[in-house]
Amino acid sequence: MNDNILVSVVIPAYNAENSIKECLSAAVSQTYRNVEILVIDDGSVDDTFELANSFSNSDDRIRVVRQVNQGPSAARNHGIKEANGDYIVFWDADDYPEPDLIESYVTAYEKWSDKDISFVACGMFFDNRFNKYVDDKVSIFESVLGYVEGENYIINRSSAAMMAYLKLFNFVTNKCYSLELIRDKGILFDKEIKIGEDLKFNLDYLDNCSGNIGMINRALYHYVKRTADNISITYHKGDMEDTKAIYRRFVDWESRQTGVTKDNILVIKGIFITDWVSRMTSMYEALFKTDKKFKMMHTIRQELASKEFRNMLYEVHKAGKISTLRYLCLMTTDFNIFYFFRRIYQRFKG
Repeated sequence: MNDNILVSVVIPAYNAENSIKECLSAAVSQTYRNVEILVIDDGSVDDTFELANSFSNSDDRIRVVRQVNQGPSAARNHGIKEANGDYIVFWDADDYPEPDLIESYVTAYEKWSDKDISFVACGMFFDNRFNKYVDDKVSIFESVLGYVEGENYIINRSSAAMMAYLKLFNFVTNKCYSLELIRDKGILFDKEIKIGEDLKFNLDYLDNCSGNIGMINRALYHYVKRTADNISITYHKGDMEDTKAIYRRFVDWESRQTGVTKDNILVIKGIFITDWVSRMTSMYEALFKTDKKFKMMHTIRQELASKEFRNMLYEVHKAGKISTLRYLCLMTTDFNIFYFFRRIYQRFKG
C-alpha cells in the first residue's frame, strides 16, 4: 500500500462534548496513519473545543479550528478550505468509524487506479442509543442481489437508486472523495438549505466527473442515533421546497444515467414520497398547536392534492413501493387521517 497518500478527515462539531471523544479516539486509531484530522468547532458553547484540543495536544495530526456558529455545511466547507489531502472524508462528531475504514478506502482506490472511479463508498452501521425499541441495523449490498459481503465492487452510476434505497447514497459520511476534484470544480455544501445538503453535494460531485462508484461491501461507518435531536425530522421553514427541489433533481439525474431502469426511477420516487411526507409531518407537529395551524393545514392539503404528488403516489403504490393503507390515507388529502394511523403504527412498533 502507498502510505504517501494523505487523507483529510473533516469533522464538524457543535456542542458535541458527549460524543467527540469517541469519534476522535476512533479517528486517531485508524490503521492507516497518514491522515490529517480537521475538527471544525462550529461555535460550541460546551466543552467540545477543549476536548478536541486535548486530543490535538497529544497527536499532531489533529488541527482544531473555531468558527462562529454557521451550521454543519459551513463547517464542512471550512474543512475543505483547510484540507491538504489527496482524498477527503467527512465524518460527524456524533458518529465513529471502524479502525480500518481509511485503509479500506486507500486500498480500493489503489486497486482501481486504472479505472474511472468517482468516489468510494462503504456500508454503514445504524446504531441506536436513544431507545430500546429500534434495533441496530447494518446496511450493505444485499446478497440476494448477487453481492457478497466483504468484497469490493465497481457499480454503475444508475445504481445510485439502489444505494439510496439501502440508505447508502444520500449521506456523505460513508464516502471518500477526490479533494483535487472538489477544489478544481468549486464543489461546496449548500449553506442555505437545512435538509438534503448531503444528497445535493453528492449530485454536484457526480455532475463534475464521469466515473462509476466504488463500493466496499462492508459496514465501516457507525451512524449513531444518540438523542431525539438527530432523527432528522426537525421543522425548518423552506424544508418542503428544498426536499422537492433536490429529489426532482435526483430523479432527473438518475434518468440520464447509462443502464437506468424504470424500477430505478420508481425507487427514487418512493423515497421522494417518503421524505416529502416527512416534511409534512414535521410541519404538522411543529405548528398544530400554534396560531399557524390553519395556514399549515391548508398548505399540507395543497401539497397532498397537487398533481405532482398524486401522480407520483399512484406510481409508487402501483409498483408496490408503498403500503395500501398509507396510500389510501394520503389520497384522502386529509393529513389528520394519515397522522392518526401513523401514531397507531408507531405505538404498535415500539
